[in-house]
Formats: sequence, C-alpha cells, structure tokens
Amino acid sequence: MEHLRNIKMMIKVIAIVLYWRGSSADATRRISVLVSAKVTLSCLFDKLSKLAEWSALTIEWNVVDKHAEKSVVYTFEDGRAHVNRDGSVVDRMQLLEGDASLQLRNVTVGDGGLYTCRIITPVVYTETTLLEVLARPSVLLPETAAVTEGEEKMIQCDITGFYPEKLSVTWHIQNGSHTVHASANLLSRVCTEMSTRNPDGTFSIRSGITLHSSAVKDGEMRIICQVEHQTFSRPYNRSVTLTVQAPSQPLYSAVTLIAVTSVISLLLITSVVGGALLLYTYFCRAPPSVSEISLPSIVYARMPTDLKCTTRGARPREVKVKWFKLRSGDDSAVQSESVSLLVGEDLSEQACLQSDGTRHTSVLTVCLTVVEDRTEYHCVVLCRGKSFCRKTTVRVKVEPSFLQISSIPQIPRVEWLLVLCCRVENFYPRDIDLEWTRSDGEQVRTVTHFGPFSDHSRLYSVWSEIHLRMAREDERAVYTCRVYHSSFPAPGYKDVLYHINTQGTPPDVMFIDCEPLCPLLDEECTLHLCIRDFCPGDVSVTWTKDGEMVPSGVFNTPPSLNINGLYSMFTFLKHTPKEDDCGSEFRCRVVHSAQMEPEERLFTLPAAHSRRLRDGC
Repeated sequence: MEHLRNIKMMIKVIAIVLYWRGSSADATRRISVLVSAKVTLSCLFDKLSKLAEWSALTIEWNVVDKHAEKSVVYTFEDGRAHVNRDGSVVDRMQLLEGDASLQLRNVTVGDGGLYTCRIITPVVYTETTLLEVLARPSVLLPETAAVTEGEEKMIQCDITGFYPEKLSVTWHIQNGSHTVHASANLLSRVCTEMSTRNPDGTFSIRSGITLHSSAVKDGEMRIICQVEHQTFSRPYNRSVTLTVQAPSQPLYSAVTLIAVTSVISLLLITSVVGGALLLYTYFCRAPPSVSEISLPSIVYARMPTDLKCTTRGARPREVKVKWFKLRSGDDSAVQSESVSLLVGEDLSEQACLQSDGTRHTSVLTVCLTVVEDRTEYHCVVLCRGKSFCRKTTVRVKVEPSFLQISSIPQIPRVEWLLVLCCRVENFYPRDIDLEWTRSDGEQVRTVTHFGPFSDHSRLYSVWSEIHLRMAREDERAVYTCRVYHSSFPAPGYKDVLYHINTQGTPPDVMFIDCEPLCPLLDEECTLHLCIRDFCPGDVSVTWTKDGEMVPSGVFNTPPSLNINGLYSMFTFLKHTPKEDDCGSEFRCRVVHSAQMEPEERLFTLPAAHSRRLRDGC
C-alpha cells in the first residue's frame, strides 16, 4: 500500500510540473442557449492509452460567472466524478476517446459565464467556452378591446420571463393604412414601469397605453405593442383591435297602447317606492377606498423608485390624483391637509394613472439623493366631491461601494503581528455595525473601530481593525467581518472573508483578447490580458513579438484589491499592424513569487486579406 501511495504521489508531482508546460487553447468559443435547454460544452484532448489507468486522468470544469466569482462545476480525479452543479454530466465512455465535453441540463440564467476545462493526462490541456444564457420574453396582450364613447381605455402589455434585462417597448397606432408612433397622438399617453427581477433571475415589465374614444377613427383602430430584445431577430409585434361602443341605454321594446298604459299606471303607483329606493342607493353608495402609499422596502439614492397610491370602488373618470412633495424642513410645520397643499411642490404632471377597471393606481417615479432623505410625499385623491390624503416619508439608502479586508503584511508570517483591516466606504445612513469571527466560530472581541466619517457628499466610511499574533495553528484559518447596514437586502448583512495564506496565491492568467476582434491594416488595435486572484500584489509582466521584447505601447493597470483579499490587474499592448506583421506571435509572460514557473499566453496575428487581417473575421 505504501508503494502504491508513492506511485500516485509521483504521478501528481509530474502532472503539476507538466501543467505549467502543457498546451492550452488559444481561442474562446462563444455559445448562446435559451433557458431550460440542454447544452454541451466541448473539450477534446489526446486519447488515453489503453494501458493508462483512470487515476492518471484529472479533469476540472470551472466557471467564472457575471459577478467575476469562480466556482467548480465538475471534477474527475482518481477514477471518481464529483458533481457540484446538478445536471452536469461528462460521459466516461467518451473520455477514452479523448472527449471530456460537459453537458448541462435545464440551463438557467445563473449558468452563464466563462467555462474552463482543464485536463491532466498527465499532459495539461485547457479549453474555454463563453456560455451566454438567454430567455425569450413572453408577450401578453388581449386580441380585442372596447372603449365607451366619450371615455378613456387603458390597455396593458405584459412582458415576462426575459433575459438579459435590456428590452425596449414601443406603442404604435394604426388607423386604416396609416401607422404612427403613439407619442405622435395627442389623445394617447404611455406609461411603462421599471423592469422587475423574477425569482429565477429573469425579468418582467409592464407597459400600458391609455386612449380616448375620440382617437378611434371609423369605429375601430389597431394598436401595436412592439418589443425589441436580443432573442428576437427583428422587432416582435402583438396587436389589439380597439372598437368604440355606445353608452349603455335602457332597452325599449314596441308594445301596444294597452301595455304602455298599464306600465304608466304601474309606475305612478310605485313612484314613491322607486324614488325612495333610488335616493337610498345614491346616498348610501359605498365610498371609494384609497390605499396607503406603497414603495419598495429599500429606496436607493439616484435610482428610480415608484410611489403608488391605489383607489378602489370608483370609475376612472371619477378619480383625479394629485401628488405633492414637501419642502425640506416643512415636516413639523404641516398640521393639516390644507397646509400641506400650500407648502408642497406639485408633482402631479409627473405621475401616470394605471387602471384595470376596478383598481386605479397612480404611479409617481422619483429619483432622490441623500440630501433628500426623509422627504415627505402626499397623494391626494379627489373623487365624488371628496378628498383623501395619504402621506409617506421616504428614507434614502446608499449601499457601500467598497467592502474589503486588507492585511499588513500582505503575506502573514508565523509569530509575527498580523493586522486585518475591514474597510466599508461610501454608505448612507450613518448607522452601521461590524462583527469579526473566526472559522471555528469564535468571535473576536478585541476590535478597534475608526469612524464613521462623513465626506462632502454626505456619504460615510468606517474602518475596523483586529491585531493577531500569528501562531502555527492559525495557518489556513478564515476570518470573517460581518457588516450590518440598512441598505443591504434580507438578511440585512454581508460577509467579507480573509483566508490566512502564508505561501501566497499564484495568479489565474486568462487568455489574450484583441479589440477590435478583426484588426485592420494601419489601424491601431489593443491586445489585453486579465491577471486575477494573486497575492502578494507584486507581479512582473513582459510582452514579446516574435521572441523580441516590445519596446513601447505597453500599459499595466495597478493591482486592485478584490473583496476576497486577492489582487487583480490588466495589461494592455497597443499595436498598429503592418503587412509584414501577418502571422506574428505576441507572447505575454507573467512572473509571480507564488508560481512554480512563469506562465505565458500566446496570440497570433491572422494573415491579411484586403484591408482586414483575416476574411474569417
């Protein structure tokens, strides 16, 4: 058994050495797939020898998502597979044929990202695929609608289940053969809400158009809801036919003179009772109900926010809504509804009224700053000669834009002092709480807080430090700074982690990209490379062209500290291709103290074709 363990250890050491000398794919595939579909990410390598054992093969599939978070999807090591994402499959029989392709079933929007296949046979091979997940919107619009003569009609277009979020909704009106944009019709108005995120990561949006019956020519018109989205090759249209109907009138039928006389006699006899019933119905009619002003649980500064006030138990034409914003400092002075109307700023023209026949919702969209925190808004509903006033005070929040833990020194040493500093910057309001814990569950008691401090824009920042005397058992420990602030959605806090690593972390070197994708002769292009997740922050980057050092045009961004305590940076090379540059090889060499050997990435300039460097571009 000891002999077998030594053999396995030797194989792994050889694999690690060959990893830094192995081959890697120079191009990244791009695949687009719809939600709920099945997709296969290709990864081909040299076939396994018939004498090779499963223990000689190692496979790792990982993904970097849209938030730049890296996670492992599937691994195969020592003859056993480990699946971290349900529905991820690699066919073991295909592995013998050199095919380690990954199959993802029931794809969701959260599966999008840059997938990397890394294979050790023991020769190392890597291949990357950019997976873009799309969701085609579902557009719901009634086929027909009717508006009563002299009144208005609101028609709503519901667009659900789309991804990505970017989507355009426009309304068009067709009278006969003449089609115009809804904005060109003075008898119509359009109100489109902000898109909302669904639990599955897709988005939904609602858009409504309100038209007056006088806008309908020749008895009917066609209204078109046009949706533009990445999943449609051309704008998608749904239409509704709007007709005008006459006001309801009592139905009269032809009767004989005797029948008319009988009816008149009956009416005369029952006029007192009927009049009493009519008066009772009119005066005892249930009054309309007006809801309190609703708004999101968290209102972020400089973000559009909808304030909504809903009226029930009335017709649309009976309801008139006015909105007022109280000036700063007037809150305590307002004692009644009449006073608020005098000191408030009238915002009624900025609101729109949405109606589904029974509920009439007035929507006012505001975009506040921290200076406007605690602003009071009044919604006044006028209906049947009565007024109903609803009030709310809006509390503005700003989520921290910077949330990181830094260490002094960058690479901790045993028996040395280690200072961890958690920095939380640019938040509002001032109240905040920070707690430190260790991975074993023990809470750190000795903590020093600095701040909160305010800047000229009324945003706050705070620092929190802990001092540790590094012991041998502290290696690989994880310290967590939990930040509580009212700008965070449920559960109301965020965790920042620091992993103690006395060896440093080698960089994750991505592949070289070119902008533009198809460079032109005599026009400047840019080669760029991302270097991620390394520590300490010192790294050396050099560019060569056909084996010779590039003398100019190189620019490196300073290493930036990520929320995970590691550093990332970009390196750029600007180059103007000439005819003799076709086929030239550009190499970027990255050297870091935590690497076993330096790592290189290669980019080959394609052959020229007319002005373009490659007709395949």
